[in-house]
Amino acid sequence: MNQEALKKPLVDYLAAYHHHYLCMNLSSTFPILFPNIQRQPLPVNATAPLAQANTTITMFTRNEIERTLLLHHPDRIKTISLPIQRLAAFESVGPHLSSLMRFELFGVSWHFNLDPAIAFLQQHARLFGTIRELKLAGPNDVRLLQKPNLHSIMKVIKNPKVIDLSRYKEATKDLNSYEIQNRDSLEQLLFDLDYVPPTLPPSSPPSPVVSALAVSFLGDPGQVREQDYSLDLVRTCPRLKTLQIGVQSPTAFHWAVSRYDADPLTMQHLNTLHLSSNKTSTVKQALEDCVYAFRDTLEDLKGVALRLSPVDPALSEIPPFFGWTWPLHQLTVLSLRGELAGWFDMNSLKYCPKLTEFHLTLYPYSPVKVDYLESVVLAPHLKVLSLVGRWILNDRLLSVLGDGLPKLKTLTADGCEHDELTGEGLFQGLDKMSALRTVEVELGQRVEVLMREYRVGRARPDLSIRMRSDDAPWFEGEVRLMPAFRP
Repeated sequence: MNQEALKKPLVDYLAAYHHHYLCMNLSSTFPILFPNIQRQPLPVNATAPLAQANTTITMFTRNEIERTLLLHHPDRIKTISLPIQRLAAFESVGPHLSSLMRFELFGVSWHFNLDPAIAFLQQHARLFGTIRELKLAGPNDVRLLQKPNLHSIMKVIKNPKVIDLSRYKEATKDLNSYEIQNRDSLEQLLFDLDYVPPTLPPSSPPSPVVSALAVSFLGDPGQVREQDYSLDLVRTCPRLKTLQIGVQSPTAFHWAVSRYDADPLTMQHLNTLHLSSNKTSTVKQALEDCVYAFRDTLEDLKGVALRLSPVDPALSEIPPFFGWTWPLHQLTVLSLRGELAGWFDMNSLKYCPKLTEFHLTLYPYSPVKVDYLESVVLAPHLKVLSLVGRWILNDRLLSVLGDGLPKLKTLTADGCEHDELTGEGLFQGLDKMSALRTVEVELGQRVEVLMREYRVGRARPDLSIRMRSDDAPWFEGEVRLMPAFRP
């Protein structure tokens, strides 16, 4: 094959280039993909070898390369993600992205002008109207809320399907002011789960400009006036399937209970629900209301009790149990973090016949749990079990889990109490878990020594054992886990 034939690649790999993320990983590949590119303006007396040794690419060159990537098959680009300060460099590309569905804008803060973003979206809406997913991310900048055009960005999207504000901490402060053009199309609404703004004064009733459809969806007007309006946006999105949000009020979802009691057929088909609050009692009440009202559709449920500072467990009141006594036929994933994990009534598991993932995370200052985890076997179809924090592991517990969870494939134990766990009890428990494929452990040096012994002498070839310890050396073949959550 002659050299002329090699000028064009035999396979157009960029035909599969659909999602354009402007991140450092992409830029770091440019010196490899384009080894002869001019990375910096050459000094007058510079030699070629010196220039090629410089791995820094100018911003102008980066923009040119990335625009070329986008315009190679512009009709196949589905996602574009970029910092707001670089948006101007890509304005000319917008009219060519006829299949663009998701627009992500990062670094949104007070000192950046949002008009170019609005102009980009308006132009694309006029030409194609295909963007249905929007993500905004920025620093914890309270001044940003005062920019009149921030929330109007959402209004440009004709039929929004996903609004992702999970990396915009202050987003829920002014929740009900968001201008969403068609709430009927919204399916996913995501906010930062690890941040809940301070409690605000009671909000006013809905504005008179609310459409007749929205009022009808809210239910009886006399009943609505007595409701908590903090989540008015949420309850006026009839096709909402995924919600992730921090709640300030324990009555935030009372409207859902009232609506379910009146007519279950009017409920949103909520599949994924992730809630958090600074107060355990608040998120407990909100979760109980949601589990009651959305029982027929919930598949993924997560509750997070945020604790802003450690407390002495001795000063805490005896916690009430959190749980339910009605079936959740669709629930497959349950995740509880903070005091909520310690409050959970394990008997609720027997009402979750399809549960396959169970994640329990206690904070370091939470009280230890005794004779609590054996009831996990009430969910016999579990495939993933994660225990993080001061859960007590002993020989009896591992034996019970081994007998009662025949389908378990992944077991994570991080920061658990293990003084009563012996090597033989650990080995026998793992041997009973015949379906187990992955064990992730962070239990200190003593247990890691036992796990190494088990891996060498008794572990099945198809069992992957991953370990991490702050006071132990690295071992060949091991993968460090991410550190356990710390408040």
